[in-house]
Amino acid sequence: MQKRAALAVEPRSTLGKRVKRLRAEGILPGNVYGRGFDSIAVQIESHEFVRVVRDAGIRSMFELNIDGEKEPRLVLIRGLDRHLGMGELIHVDFFQVDLERRLQTSIPLRQIGQSLAVTDLGGTLLSGAETLLVRCLPLDIPEFIEVDVGVLEDFDSSVSVGDLELPDNVESLIDPSVMVATVNAPRLATEDELEDEEGEDGVEGEEGEEGEAPEESSSEAE
Repeated sequence: MQKRAALAVEPRSTLGKRVKRLRAEGILPGNVYGRGFDSIAVQIESHEFVRVVRDAGIRSMFELNIDGEKEPRLVLIRGLDRHLGMGELIHVDFFQVDLERRLQTSIPLRQIGQSLAVTDLGGTLLSGAETLLVRCLPLDIPEFIEVDVGVLEDFDSSVSVGDLELPDNVESLIDPSVMVATVNAPRLATEDELEDEEGEDGVEGEEGEEGEAPEESSSEAE
C-alpha cells in the first residue's frame, strides 16, 4: 500500500456542549463516518492535526490510527469547521473510504512547462480551474494532475479538460470543453494614454531647453 500521511487520534467520550473544554485544552474534536461503517467520535491534538494536514494537503488521503485499534483506517477530510467560519478549528469530519467502491473527489491541477505566448509574446497566463472533480477507487486517487502549458504558443490556444492526461482508472466528471489554462494578450495602450505619454515627453523637452538657457546667459556675460 502506498505510504500516506498518518494521524493519531483517540476515541472521544466528551460530547455535546462539553467539547468546549477540549478545545480550551488544545484538543480538536471530530467524527469518523462512512458508508457501511459505524460512526465513532474521536479527538486529536490541534497543533499536530494542523501540522500533518498542512504538509500532506487537505485533499490527501490519510491513515487514521485510532488508539486501541490494530489497523489504520483510510480516510478523507470531508468537513472542517472554524469558529465563526474563519477562526480557530472547532471540529473535523473524517470520511472512511471503502476500498472496493469508487468515490468522487477533487484533485489539484499542477501546471508544468513554459508557454511561449508568455515568455516570448508577453501574455498573461490564466488558470480556468485549480482542481478537477474525478471518480475513481480510493487507492487510485492521484496526488495531482498535470496541466502542460507548454502547448500555449499563441493567444488563440488553450488547454481544456479533455486535453488532460488522466491516470488509468481515473474518470473526469467535468465537461471536456471546460477551459483549464489559456494566455491573455498584453493590453494595448488606449489613444488617451498615448496622448498623455506624448504630452509628458513634450513637457520634459521644454524643461530641458530652459535648463540650458542660464548657461548661455552666463557665457554672454563673460
